[in-house]
Order: sequence, then C-alpha cells, then structure tokens
Amino acid sequence: MANQEQYTILYGRLSQEDEREGESNSIQNQRLMLEKYAEDNGFPNTKFLYDDGYSGTNFNRPAWNEVMRLAENGEVATIIVKDMSRLGRDYLQVGQYTELIFPSMGIRFIAVNDGVDSLYGDNDFAPFKNLFNDFYAKDTSRKIRAVKKAQAERGERLGTRPPYGYRKSEDNPKQIVPDEQTADVVRHIFRLCAEGRGPSQIAKQLKAEQILTPTNYYYQQTGVALVNLDTTRPYAWKDTTIANILSDVSYLGHTISMRYTTVSYKNKKQIERPESEWLKFENTHEPLISQELWDIVQDIRKHKKRPPKKMDTPNLFSGLVFCADCGGTLVLHRAHTMKETQNNFMCSTYKKRGKEECSAHYIRETQLKTIVLDDLKRVTHYARQKEMLFVEHITRKNTAETRQEITRIQREIDAAKRRDGELTALFKRLYEDNVLGRIPNEHFRLLSSEYTTEQAELRGKLPKLEERLEQLRNSLTNVAQFIDKAKRYSDITELTPEILRLFIEKIVVGEKSQKYSRTAEQDIWIYYRDIGLMDTPVEPETVREAGSGDGEAYLTDEAPAAASAAPSASTGPAA
Repeated sequence: MANQEQYTILYGRLSQEDEREGESNSIQNQRLMLEKYAEDNGFPNTKFLYDDGYSGTNFNRPAWNEVMRLAENGEVATIIVKDMSRLGRDYLQVGQYTELIFPSMGIRFIAVNDGVDSLYGDNDFAPFKNLFNDFYAKDTSRKIRAVKKAQAERGERLGTRPPYGYRKSEDNPKQIVPDEQTADVVRHIFRLCAEGRGPSQIAKQLKAEQILTPTNYYYQQTGVALVNLDTTRPYAWKDTTIANILSDVSYLGHTISMRYTTVSYKNKKQIERPESEWLKFENTHEPLISQELWDIVQDIRKHKKRPPKKMDTPNLFSGLVFCADCGGTLVLHRAHTMKETQNNFMCSTYKKRGKEECSAHYIRETQLKTIVLDDLKRVTHYARQKEMLFVEHITRKNTAETRQEITRIQREIDAAKRRDGELTALFKRLYEDNVLGRIPNEHFRLLSSEYTTEQAELRGKLPKLEERLEQLRNSLTNVAQFIDKAKRYSDITELTPEILRLFIEKIVVGEKSQKYSRTAEQDIWIYYRDIGLMDTPVEPETVREAGSGDGEAYLTDEAPAAASAAPSASTGPAA
C-alpha cells in the first residue's frame, strides 16, 4: 500500500490507576497532545484509537487489537503514543513490539514524552523505562490488593456490581438494597427449586415468562455491556446462571469477600481461594429469602438427580429414603406403563450387588406418600393443639437420646483425630528409618501407602461427623421452630418437595417380616427436622384426636396403612 494511504495511528490508553494521577493522563488530554504533535511534525492521515479503563499489563484491548489488525493489513505507517507506559506496562511485551514486531512490519514508533523515535535508531534508555513501568504496575497492584484486603476485613463489599436482585443504595453506594424489579425474580427462582424444579427447568420457565437475563437487565439499566451479553436473545437464561443464584449466600443477607483472586498482576485469570481464606460477614444487608427456604433448596440441590427421559416429574423423595439394614438409598423405579401407581422403591445396594449384600425393601411410591402424609398431619396437628405437651415430650426425648448420640459421635471424632496424629508421627518415624537405612525401600513404600490411605479415609470422614454433631446440637433447641412451621402449614392436603423437605430429614424403610408377602408387616421410621424421630405421643387420647394409628405401619399392596412411626426412637435403625 502506498505511504499516502497508510494511517498515522495516534494511540491512547487509560486505566483506573492512571486516572487517579490526574487530568494529564485523561483520554482527552492524550488526544489533544498527539494531534498537535502530528500536526506540528507533518504526519498525515491520522487516526485516533484509544482504550479507556484497560490495564497496561494486558494487551488484549479492543482498540489495540484494531491497531494490530490494521498493521497486519499494511495500513499503518506510524504509531505515536504519549509515553511508553501508554503502550503498556509489561516490559517483555513492550520490548517485543518495539524491537521485533514494529521493525518487521516497517512501522515507525514514537513515544513523545520519552524521546523515543525508531526512525533515529534504538534509544538506550527505552528498555529501562519499560522496566520502570513494569515495576510501577507491580507496585500499584500490591497497594491495591492491600487496600482491598483492608476493606474486606472491615466487612465492606468489594464488588463494583451488586448481585442480581440488588442495587446500590442511593444514600450509601457502598451498601446494597433489594431491587424492586428483580428481587421477586430471585425469590421466584428459589421457590421453583423448592418445588422440585432443576436449573434447566427453571431457565425454560423464566424464558417462557419473558424475564430478562441478568446481563440484559443490567445493560438495559446502565448501558454497560457485560461479558456474554447477547441482546438478540434477551430471555435466554442459562442453567449455570440459575445454579449460581441458588448457591449465592448474598441472598441470605451475608457478604463473602476474598473468595477470588488473580494469578498475578499480569495474568488476570480469576481463581478461587481455599475456603479457609474467605471472609464471611453475616447480616450485612437485607435478605431476599429466608434461612428456611435456603436450607430446603440446598438439600434439594444436594440430592437432585435428572429425571429419566419422558419423565418431567422429578422423584419427590429424592435423597430422603434409606434402607434400614444397609443404610443405602432407596431408588425409585418408574413403571414402563407410565402409571404412577406402579412406581416403587427398591434398595440400591440390592439392585447393584444382589441378595448377598441386602434385600429389596420393596415399597410402592403411592403407599409411601400416603404413610408420610398421614403421619405428617398427625405430628403437626399434635404440635399445634398440644403445644406445651409437645415441647415437654420432645425436650425429654431429645435430652436423653440426642445427648447419647452427641456423646457417641464426639468420642468417634476424638478417636479419629487421635489416630490422625498417631499416623502422622508413624509416617515421620518411618521416613527417618528409611533414610537411615533401618528399613528397606520396599517395606517403606508398602507401609507408607497403608498409612496414607488410612489417614485420607479419616480426614474424609471427620467433616461429616462434625457436621452431624452440629446438627444434633442444634436439634436440642429447635422444637419451637418446628411448632412455628406446623402453625404456618395448618392445612396440608398433599405432599410437595417444599413441604417434604421443610418437615422431614429422612425416611428409613425396613424389610417386610415375610419377603414377597402382600400382607406382611413393614416398619417405616420418619425422622423430622428439628425434633428427630417422633414416636407415639405421651397421651394416647392426643394420638386418637390427631387421627393416627398405633404408631407403626402395616403395609399391604392392596391397602396402604395409616400414618406410621417407630414405637420408640430406640427401636429405630441406626441408618
């Protein structure tokens, strides 16, 4: 291309850090300075391109990409910048451009304030200037990280954009308040999940309801285009977006800081820190959902399984039903005829490994629904009508049984921790003996492998034990919470995923007293949230008043029994 057709590129760049230094680095100031320099020195056919808000450590900038596209097409004769730092602050990449790429393309490079002009040969001071610019970027990054950490430790929000469902407060921009237009959408998403819908199903429903996606809503409100913005499909919600909303504790009114960081001041790829380094501050803003709804959703998400093809209805009892003998889950088998009355539960261990490991523990889905619904009505009616008696009964039961289990689990935790310490000491001694030649390498490899495996199993088991211990301790004081739920749901006519997980922790199914018999007895133990296994109430007339049976389930294929529970918690299985 002829020289007169080539451009003289006037390039400007401004980052947030540069902006703090004052007006001299503003894009407008850079443009005026570069245009005057080009005019005074006779550079024709000028074209001003700039990147506003982009770091000098990253060359993936829109305007700079356009400069390089023109250069590769042979349309650039000269590139002029205010100083070397405007080109970039990574001394390796800046050096590559000025010493290799520009000369190979026949492009003249000028940095006005630094006295750099490639037409007159190499500037000996330019490499040092690039190095100083790199040091500046590194030092600035270190200072900003320190400031951000101090803000996080004070409980301040670090994000510039509020979570979907919130907006910045007009009185204090550092605070967030519910956004009237999107807060209800967040609540809607959580309620749909509590009803048993997965992220993909929720995304389809929001699309059908023509609710704007978070990126499109933000673009409509601010005019700022976020990453992955697609204005051609404004209602195309993604299941990953739904999943992220369902796992965001911001909607409980909490703030988590220092969760993410970048690889370095040059590499801006975001990585997640270990959870132990997160900073969590509770009740920093108004919540959009209750703790109760959050717990239900997290429990559903933990046990959620994709329904089979042609089955839009998920398993109502997913993750709640267990085998009384092996402790494994009971899996739902749907009838090929698509008749719900034919669906049945079967022990997963039996299905996978056969009768040598466990038995079927067969029970129809319709029978289980009837049993659980009847017993739920019985227990909630008792909690509402005989509140003081209910509290006394549960407190007495929990005080004895729960404390026994707390003691047992605490002993198990202590033993596991003690053994973990012993294994660490054994491994250290083993290593020293191997180094000193007291034991051969083969024995060292064998023993160290055994110790490592045992230690890994212990460390995997401890968090589960500690979680269960915390649940048991909380259950001692949650009777009032159960009564409150019973009062709020005073007319339960059918089971829903939300009601089921609101009241019930797990259901344990025993084997029939005679296998394959249609009339044999079968025990069902129902463990309620907050109160545990609810046996027969203290006063027999209270039970009859609530419309219950004798506290035990006797099932047949022809006629499901009334509400069930174990005669006492001590007779229940350990599953």
